[in-house]
Amino acid sequence: MLHTVTRSPFQSHSLAQCLQFICPGDEILLLEDAVIVAVSKNIYFDLIKNIGVKIYLLEADIIARGLQGKCDESLDVIDYKGFVLLTEQHAQHMKWA
Repeated sequence: MLHTVTRSPFQSHSLAQCLQFICPGDEILLLEDAVIVAVSKNIYFDLIKNIGVKIYLLEADIIARGLQGKCDESLDVIDYKGFVLLTEQHAQHMKWA
């Protein structure tokens, strides 16, 4: 399953709720304000870095928030084409907003 999270964990519980339902083989895409999680050295990054699933960031949202070069390099940054490919790879999708 592909989980997409759109809200900052500093303003919403959507990321925490998402993490409660993660299963092996799932993947997470952080978009919109959720990309702030990828800035290392915050409590939310510590929660996701060892969750055991692949985590992606949408490049356009990183750029829109001025976070280029500030995100942890262990997370994969994808463009819109990569976003489409992820949705094609997963029959199920859950949006956490």
